[in-house]
Amino acid sequence: MPLELVASNTVIVAQQFNPSVVSQLWLVRNRIVAEDDFRPGCVFTDMLVQVDAREFQLVVVPPQCQFSPQVDAELQQDLVVERVGGIVRALPHTPYRGIGLNFIWHLTPEDADVPTVSRSLFFCEGGPIHREFLDGNARFGAYLSKDAFGARLKLDAKPIIVNQNQDSPQERIQFAFNFHMDVDVNDDPVECIDSLLRRWNEVRDESSRIVNLALREQHA
Repeated sequence: MPLELVASNTVIVAQQFNPSVVSQLWLVRNRIVAEDDFRPGCVFTDMLVQVDAREFQLVVVPPQCQFSPQVDAELQQDLVVERVGGIVRALPHTPYRGIGLNFIWHLTPEDADVPTVSRSLFFCEGGPIHREFLDGNARFGAYLSKDAFGARLKLDAKPIIVNQNQDSPQERIQFAFNFHMDVDVNDDPVECIDSLLRRWNEVRDESSRIVNLALREQHA
């Protein structure tokens, strides 16, 4: 496929999480993970919790909690709202600072190479910096941001090399979307976080809409 969503997650940022609280027993008691849903390789320490469950992956370190759904797209929002919301509600006294929704898309050009496609998407003719990159092997990217969904949308787009295996690395164009919302000290942090979690589908669809503009440009 020329366009693929390769990663999606939500990150809850706090002044200080306490990973030691998020034990295996705590996760079961708070209905975040069922007893038989833990997979091998889970880690529980005072400074790091790493859970590989049947439907998601969870990483908790003192600065943040990252939750990555591993289910079909139509099931992700309900899972995120239920499980991440459950964690936040179970730890209401944690000094939350913000929430981010992240979606990473990869574009693999079919009819042209990455230098050509990245130039057509991001080259600014006449730009003083771009004039220094006129060689045929130059690659281009862009950083853009705006307000969206009550959050700040930041898009970092650039060529990358993916090592599918050591013998055949593949070059792609990566579109990394971050929708970040700060938690205001005057707001209820649990409600603030929940409000953006419940827009997961809208936010993902917006990232898809934007990145598909690149796909149409490729075939133009």
